[in-house]
Amino acid sequence: MSVKDIAGLARASFASALMFLAGAIMPLVGGLIMVFAPAPLLGYAVGRSRSLFRICLATVLSAGLIAIGGGVAAATAYLASFGLAAGSICFMLERRQPFELIVLVVTTLLVFAGTATALAVAGSPSALVQMIQDQLHAGIIRGQGFYKSLGVNAAITPDTQAYIIDTGIRLAPVLLSLMAALMVLLNLAVFWRWSGKEQRLGYILFGDMARWSAPEWLIWPLLVTGFGWFIPMPPVAIVALDFFLCIVAVYFCQGLAIMAFYFRQLRMPLAARALIYFVTLAQPLLMAIVGAAGIFDLWVDFRRLKRPNAAARNLGNFL
Repeated sequence: MSVKDIAGLARASFASALMFLAGAIMPLVGGLIMVFAPAPLLGYAVGRSRSLFRICLATVLSAGLIAIGGGVAAATAYLASFGLAAGSICFMLERRQPFELIVLVVTTLLVFAGTATALAVAGSPSALVQMIQDQLHAGIIRGQGFYKSLGVNAAITPDTQAYIIDTGIRLAPVLLSLMAALMVLLNLAVFWRWSGKEQRLGYILFGDMARWSAPEWLIWPLLVTGFGWFIPMPPVAIVALDFFLCIVAVYFCQGLAIMAFYFRQLRMPLAARALIYFVTLAQPLLMAIVGAAGIFDLWVDFRRLKRPNAAARNLGNFL
C-alpha cells in the first residue's frame, strides 16, 4: 500500500470509530452522528481497487480502535452492526445493485446479526425479553425524571407503563428493522453525494426520487399481512403486524415521493418544504395520510407516471 492509501485508511477508520463512540459520549447528538459510521469506510473503499479488502481492513482497524476506547463489547457491537453494514453495502455497490435491494438485503442481515448477538449476550430468549423490559422501564423512568426537572408532571400509572413496555416488546423487531433500513439508506445517500454520484460507481444509484414508486406486487404482501392480524394465534398475528408495518413504511416513502413531486411542480421554497416534512413526521395523522396516498397511488397514479390506458378511454388510469 502507498502512503496515500495508508493515510486514507487511517482517516476512514478513525472517523468511523469516533462516530461510533460518539453515541456513548453524547446521548442524543452522538446517536445521530453514530448512524453515519459506515460512510467513511464506504468512501475509502467503494469504487477503488481491491474494494473488499479495503473495507475489511478498515472495519477491523476501526473495531480495534473502538476496543481501545470502549472495550471489547463495544467493538463486537460495532462489527455486528455498522461494520457488517459497511461490508455488505460495499459488496453490493461493487456489483451495481439497485438501492432498494441493498436496503432490503443489508437490513435483513443486520436484523439477524443483531438478534443473534443479543441472544448470545442475554443467554436465552426469555432473558432477552427481560433485558428489553428492563431497558424500556429504565427509559420511562429517565423520561419522567427529565420532565420533572423541567417542572412538568409526567407521572405514568403502573398500568400505562405495563402497556407501553408490552407494546415496545411487540414492536421491537419492526422498530429495529426500520432503524436499520434508515441507517443503510442514509449512508447510501451520503456516499452517493460524496462520491460525485455515478462518476465513481459507474451506474446511477439514485434516480429521480420524486418519481420513485414501490413495486406493484408489494400490495399483495400488504393485504396478506393486514388480514394476518385477525388470525387467532397471537405469535402469527404479531409477526403479521411487524411485516405489515414494514410494508406500510415503504408506502410512506412513496407518499413522501409524491409530496416531493408536487413541491417541485409548485417550485416551493426549500424552507417551506422542510417545514412541511417536519410537521408530517411529527403528526401521526399526517403520516397515516401520506402512507395511504402511497398505497392508493397504485390505482390513482397521482403523478401520472403511467401511460394512459387506451381501454379506459376518457376515464384516465382509474380503470
